[in-house]
Amino acid sequence: MVEKNSSKSAQRNVAPVDAIHSALLSAILSQDLLPGSKLNEEAIGSFFNVSRTIVRAALTRLNAEAVIELKQNRGAFVASPSIEEARNVFEARICIEREIIQRLARQVTPAQVTALLDHNKREHVLAHSNDRAGAIQLAGDFHIQLAQLAGNDVLTQFLKSLITRTSLILALYGDGREHDCSADEHHTIIEALKNDDSAGAIKAMTNHLDGVLDRANLGLRSDEVRDLSAILERHSCAKRLARVRPR
Repeated sequence: MVEKNSSKSAQRNVAPVDAIHSALLSAILSQDLLPGSKLNEEAIGSFFNVSRTIVRAALTRLNAEAVIELKQNRGAFVASPSIEEARNVFEARICIEREIIQRLARQVTPAQVTALLDHNKREHVLAHSNDRAGAIQLAGDFHIQLAQLAGNDVLTQFLKSLITRTSLILALYGDGREHDCSADEHHTIIEALKNDDSAGAIKAMTNHLDGVLDRANLGLRSDEVRDLSAILERHSCAKRLARVRPR
C-alpha cells in the first residue's frame, strides 16, 4: 500500500507539460512513434486528462527541439527528415563526436573505461534480444555518456539534439539492421580509449557513424500507421497522469 501511494504521489508531482513531453519524446526516440505520425491534440489531452492548452505547450517544446513539426491548420506531426537533412545530421555528428573523442582520449580514466565497458555489456545483451527500443536507447546513451565524460556541457546538449534527430532518421529510413553492429563498434571505440589510442578512437567513431548511415538505407521509408493511445500507454508514467490539474 505504501508503495502504491508513493507511486501516485510521484505521478502527481510531475507537471502535465513535462509528462506529455517526456512520453512523446520517449515514443519518438524509441521509434515507436514514426516520422510523419499525426499527434492528435484531443487524443493526447484525453489520455492525460488535461486541456488542449497544456498539450499545445508540450508540443511547442517538441517543435523547438526539431522533434515534431507544427503545420498551420493541420496540427502536429512527428518530424520527417529529408535525405539531405539526414546526411547533414550525420555529417554534424561526425564533426562533433570526433572532437568529443579527441577530448576524452586526453583525460579518460580507468574507472571511466570500466563504466563504458559495463554499458557496452548491456548493449550486447539487448542486441541479442527482441527489445529493439531498448537497444536504440542504450546506443544513444553510449554517445551521450562519452560526451559527458569529455566534460563539455555545450557539446553534450548539442549531441543530444543530434541523437534525437538521428532516431527520427533511422525510424524513417531504417530497416532494423542499422543497430546490428553498434555494440561491437562501440566496443572498438572503448578499446582504443583504453589503450590511449586517440587516432584509433577517432577513426573507430567515424567508421561507426558512417556504418550506421550506410545501414540506414536512405531512400527507403516506412509509412506504417500506429495507434497513438496504445503508444502513450507504453511511454507515459501513468495511464492518466493526471489529474494534476483540472481540465
